[in-house]
Amino acid sequence: MFKSEKVWRLLADFWTVVLIAFLILDFFSFNSYDYPPVFSVIYVVVLSLYVGTKEFERWCTVYEGRHPGELFIIVWTILMLFLFSAKFVLGGKYAVSPEAVADYIIVLSLFALTQRSKRLCKKSGSTRFTTRGKK
Repeated sequence: MFKSEKVWRLLADFWTVVLIAFLILDFFSFNSYDYPPVFSVIYVVVLSLYVGTKEFERWCTVYEGRHPGELFIIVWTILMLFLFSAKFVLGGKYAVSPEAVADYIIVLSLFALTQRSKRLCKKSGSTRFTTRGKK
């Protein structure tokens, strides 16, 4: 069951929603919760397992890229822009948590690694790689 990229994608999507919702709640609660580090660790581990499984499939099996990582980058960038804009507008006690910034950096790093892996896979001439069903 946990060998499937689909399972890790669903878990990554679930924890993305949970973490983002919690980071927004924590922001508007003046960072009064102690849980963001726990949620961040769970999220990073699940996302890393998803990315690792996805990359392994890219290199070792027929892989169809149907869930572009750009969507994660867009969602996280919008979140960060929202949080920093809200802090600027609201000022005072509002602050973007260090966990939110760290999670964003990790998501960007994982995305950069997958983009590099994708280019290397294409460069290697792998006949296994397909994009959206096209060989």
